[in-house]
Amino acid sequence: MFKKSKKIKLIFFIYWFLLLYIFSALIWWYIALSRQNTSMANFKINEISKQDAAYSIKVWKIEDERKRKTAQYIGEGSIFFLLISAGAIFLFRAVNRQLIISRQQQNFMVAITHELKTPIAITKLNLETLQKRQLDDAQQFKLLSNTIQESNRMNALCNNLLLSSQMEAGAHQYTPERLEVNALLQSVITDFKNRFPNRVIQFFDDASLYLMADVFLLQMAFNNLIDNAIKYSPKDQPIEIKIEKQQNQCSITFADFGSGIHDADKKKVFEKFYRIGTEATQKAKGTGLGLYLVYRIIKAHKGKIFITDNEPTGTKFVIQLKTIS
Repeated sequence: MFKKSKKIKLIFFIYWFLLLYIFSALIWWYIALSRQNTSMANFKINEISKQDAAYSIKVWKIEDERKRKTAQYIGEGSIFFLLISAGAIFLFRAVNRQLIISRQQQNFMVAITHELKTPIAITKLNLETLQKRQLDDAQQFKLLSNTIQESNRMNALCNNLLLSSQMEAGAHQYTPERLEVNALLQSVITDFKNRFPNRVIQFFDDASLYLMADVFLLQMAFNNLIDNAIKYSPKDQPIEIKIEKQQNQCSITFADFGSGIHDADKKKVFEKFYRIGTEATQKAKGTGLGLYLVYRIIKAHKGKIFITDNEPTGTKFVIQLKTIS
């Protein structure tokens, strides 16, 4: 990693050195042509006899030609300068974007490896314990419940990976059907309550609301938003989920009481692989795919998703989807 960092710094140093050299050459080209133009104009003027009756007219023509050439040099130089600057900015941004993507992909590979190895290791340990030791029913139930929870985690992660690759390739078949969003969300919440019995998840809903939606996709979006709220909020604080009808729309709010999201990060959190903070400050597990998939899923349903601040602390993710009768 250190060698790669030094290599990148060397590449950027060469890039800025060559760019500075090109701009310096452009300035030198303008100065040299301007001097040559002035010298030629002075030479022509000196060749004209002052006794010539048309002396003033000839000098005026020479000066006019010198000014036109100077304007030509300035115009050509400005165009070259703008073209080189535009190309340099485009190249710098493209390279910088690729470096960011490369770094995010490296972080993603580290995160995904950890996310996969952890449930596998826990599941193996639990099964080996059940195989080698005689445990009472309560202990067996606890180990089996923990194993199922880790398996669900791994299954959700695999679903995120598979759906992400399918959506990127345009291979996922969107199959909308009429569904009651209240019942779907209640089912997802019940599953999370079983997996995290110590977490308080409060659900507030209006009358039954119906949507035309892909059940699998919408369920995954709800799963990712609740999972995100659990990861980034204190264990002793509740998670509030609310469904409201707003004219012909359904508004679904997922609120937590965590540390919140800075304004600068609110748009970036929906980018692929993006995670808030640095590797040193990221405490919660994650791959940077969850909110990216939520955004893509809601857009596929022609809906909207945005982030607001919760009171007194925390974050609200608000989804707006069109309802049907």
